[in-house]
Amino acid sequence: MLRPISHPLAFAALLLAFTGSVDHARADEMYRWVDKNGVLNYSQIKPEGVKAEKVVTRGTLTSIKSKTAPPPASEAGNQPKLTEEQQRKLDELKALRAQEEQQVAEIKRANCEKSQKLLERLKLKEHVRIRENDGSERTLGEDERQQKIQNAELGIATNCT
Repeated sequence: MLRPISHPLAFAALLLAFTGSVDHARADEMYRWVDKNGVLNYSQIKPEGVKAEKVVTRGTLTSIKSKTAPPPASEAGNQPKLTEEQQRKLDELKALRAQEEQQVAEIKRANCEKSQKLLERLKLKEHVRIRENDGSERTLGEDERQQKIQNAELGIATNCT
């Protein structure tokens, strides 16, 4: 059988514990709305007489749940109509972009082949001779050869994908 709480401090402690748990339960509930002055507001209490969006928080990430949220601008239906001149220029830009991408791909293929051949040559021979800018030849030291092997491997990783 429950007995009534007779001590005022016990009652206050119980009341404080209860209200604290209610506030904690609402801590994840947030509402967002724009007031009549155009100011964006946030609150844990849903405002009355104003259309508010419920904001769901999870740690530091926040997402807004709204049935009236506008669709992403990337959807085709939201794209503005272009004039014939604008469309022609857009098509030209797309063609140039495709041409540039093709040129980059060709350069990467060539660099890939060069890096693969260089790596093969550097790994097959311990004593690799190179020609200097002045036309003279010299043998690479082991540290320099290892550095060139790393550079060739990096060239392969960068260009052969």
